[in-house]
Amino acid sequence: MSDHRRRNDSLFDSWSVVHVFSGVLFGWIMDPFVALVILTLWEPLEILVISPILAKYGIVFCHEALRNSLSDIVFNIIGLIIGIYLLREFAPPPFYLFG
Repeated sequence: MSDHRRRNDSLFDSWSVVHVFSGVLFGWIMDPFVALVILTLWEPLEILVISPILAKYGIVFCHEALRNSLSDIVFNIIGLIIGIYLLREFAPPPFYLFG
């Protein structure tokens, strides 16, 4: 069964906010490089692996174009910067991963 819906090509959508908050959280509790790698590798994983598997069961997930995926990475980086340089200044993380 093929899905002929247009892929999400938006630079900003409701998921952009989620990506910023994910970046803030990861930047707050993780080594910055590890957080960047995880958040960046998530994009191809969800498009190339998770989305096709779910599509076999009729679940539309991560039906996005390259432009949207790249903007998600930018929003992750914005969140990382906030988590690393702002949030850590006001509140030390309760734990620290990969550091």
